[in-house]
Amino acid sequence: LTGHPVLVAATAGTTDSGAIDPLPALADVCAAHGADLHVDAAYGGPLLFSDRRRHALHGLDRAHSVTLDLHKLGWQPVAAGLLAVHRTSRLDPLQHTADYLNSHDDTEAGLPDLLGRSLRTTRRPDAFKMAVTLRALGRDGLGALVDQVCGLADTLAEKIHHHPALTLHARPALSTVLFRPADADDEQVAAVRRTLLDDGHAVLGRAHAQGRLWLKATLLNPHTQPGDLDRMLKLVEGHTPR
Repeated sequence: LTGHPVLVAATAGTTDSGAIDPLPALADVCAAHGADLHVDAAYGGPLLFSDRRRHALHGLDRAHSVTLDLHKLGWQPVAAGLLAVHRTSRLDPLQHTADYLNSHDDTEAGLPDLLGRSLRTTRRPDAFKMAVTLRALGRDGLGALVDQVCGLADTLAEKIHHHPALTLHARPALSTVLFRPADADDEQVAAVRRTLLDDGHAVLGRAHAQGRLWLKATLLNPHTQPGDLDRMLKLVEGHTPR
């Protein structure tokens, strides 16, 4: 053991609330102690497409490795995961040879090297669909979609903030908004979510924060309109026990 941290794993966009860790401060700590910084940006990474919102990822460029998952704010069918490193030499441990998959003589003869095309060998190359999307929409096109859904989350949070029967957890960092009926207990919050789901009216997630259960609205459809948000809030209010 070296006696100092080897790796710090930060998150840029938690699944529960979309929260982003203080990346510059963590990068400073890693630099001071000689540790690598890995950032899980599966949810929040596509903020980089947006000129308006990419500042929230300040410090990401100091990470030694970053993961993204473009099935969220990239609108890809799963799987759509990416691992990015700032030096390709960091991928050297992956240069594994298995005779039944990538023997040298077969590779030199022109047969496909499965280990060199996918980390999971038997899965299709997920990068192709991402490349097609980027070619079709470009960074600006994807950035506009990111701005649209994050703007919808801001609108929803504002509506909840001014709603007398609802409580907002916090202003959204991404496109996820946590809220709950103001006078409901956790069992009632859970029951509201299940009722809306069972009746086919709304699909809301759930998250625990500050010792309480919250309804989670993750907005990923850029065609959603403010009126849709109003109807969802009415449904929540209407199914909350008095």
